[in-house]
Amino acid sequence: MRNSLKKLLFVVLTVFSVIFIVACGKSKIDKKEVIEKFIAASESMKSGDMLVNMKMTQNQNGNKNNMEMTMDVSLILEPIAMKMEMAIPSQNLKMNSFIKDNTMYIQNPVDNQWVKQSLTDEIAGQFKGYMTNSDATYDAMRNNIDKVDIDEKDGNYIISISKDSEFLKEAMKKQLANTNTAAGQIGNDVKIENIAVKYIVDKNTYLLSSSVVSFDFEMQGMKISMEMDAKMSNINNVTDIVVPEEALNAKEIPHQ
Repeated sequence: MRNSLKKLLFVVLTVFSVIFIVACGKSKIDKKEVIEKFIAASESMKSGDMLVNMKMTQNQNGNKNNMEMTMDVSLILEPIAMKMEMAIPSQNLKMNSFIKDNTMYIQNPVDNQWVKQSLTDEIAGQFKGYMTNSDATYDAMRNNIDKVDIDEKDGNYIISISKDSEFLKEAMKKQLANTNTAAGQIGNDVKIENIAVKYIVDKNTYLLSSSVVSFDFEMQGMKISMEMDAKMSNINNVTDIVVPEEALNAKEIPHQ
């Protein structure tokens, strides 16, 4: 169970990277010009808040389970720091976590006790890579401009990539491949299909304001359909992540 949850977490983080990075693909007017400006704006993104609503349907052995999850995230890329409040209303479950100073802090949703664990250089580097390792995605967008649609509405660009575009699937596979060490070869045993993305981008700043990403994936015999609706705010205005005192004083879990 722990490994499955860990793998699911890395899939979600990979999708975050698609939200943060692929958001650099636009098309319309002069598609090439818009895409390049979007890439430049995204590369300047150093921090931000993100509210994510995720709907997930699990199908295993013919049994279907629906789940909705919300994630309220504040993120600083350099040095890496994150605050995340995750909630699953149907299970009355809430979990808080932080990353700061190369340490991860997690609050047990059962007894509200905190634990902490230092991040190895490898894990810290991979986590940061989800948000900053954009070369493959940028190149994919540049090389497939004809497959990216851009419309204009209410002072925004609406960027869409139709369902199951091969170049987007390949870009996501490359992101997953980078999780092999941390997530137990997740990149090799996850099959991704039916990816579609839609981004709302400010026409003046070229920064992402919201996105919808949907896809299906299969992992360890379980088929999951997922849709993530994310809203961005405070881009480049998050200056600090404050870890609560009780988390700082938590028991440290050694690496196995």
